[in-house]
Amino acid sequence: MIDVLPAVAAALIWAYASVSYKSYVEELGVFSLNFLRMAYAAAALAVPSLLLGLGGGGAAYAAVSGVLSLVVGDSLYLKAIQKSGVSVAVPAAYTYVLMEQFVAVTMGEPLKATYLVAGALVVFGVYLLAAGGGGRGPAGIPYALGAALAWALGYAAVKAAGIGGVSPISIAFLRVATALPVLAALNRPAELVGGLKRTWRSALPVVAALDLGGGSALFAYSATEVGLGLTVIITGVAPLASQLIARALGRERPSAREYAAAAAIFLAIAITSL
Repeated sequence: MIDVLPAVAAALIWAYASVSYKSYVEELGVFSLNFLRMAYAAAALAVPSLLLGLGGGGAAYAAVSGVLSLVVGDSLYLKAIQKSGVSVAVPAAYTYVLMEQFVAVTMGEPLKATYLVAGALVVFGVYLLAAGGGGRGPAGIPYALGAALAWALGYAAVKAAGIGGVSPISIAFLRVATALPVLAALNRPAELVGGLKRTWRSALPVVAALDLGGGSALFAYSATEVGLGLTVIITGVAPLASQLIARALGRERPSAREYAAAAAIFLAIAITSL
């Protein structure tokens, strides 16, 4: 039971962070917010990462994960939140777990019948989200599905980095450090300076450090210690958790359709482990 706690903690951190980002992405925009997330997380992770060491054969995989997961995937994810809200965007984005299974099939792993059942559940869940509810539209769903594909490829690289001997904290730092200059190039300098001035005394630095530092390190640790498959299944509770947190904080009121969609997608994630 204790072995799964890091993955549970990562899921709860990511759920809370997703809810927190909604107001920031509306104020700052996608690329500016994503850059600020990386900057604050890199500052928090730099010293412990240097102490633990950045070497190991897996460092290059961590860098690849930074581009795929954080630059591409997270930017699309933030856009999905901006367009449709947390209650729609998070469940749709978490279809990345099933996508990972099919990516593995293209690399030679056997196709299991449970993948097809899980795929049907995911299609049903996305249909429920696209059907609407709670005043939110489906405009963000394509962005969320794009994020899911980028995450599916990027998180496999996290596992490879861990096997290559890079510590979880260092993996998290290498990911954000690689993403940082790419995102800086997508923003105007004045926007970045203005964003830093507006947010450095807000909750954003803490949320970003927890999300990209704590959550990512816990995910990397769990993927290495208990396996990537079990880790992504456990973190699949994040969509439901984000809906409950958004409701508890008064940010959103998820509809019955959205709860059902999150439950269907979580069930699909669980089925892939059978």
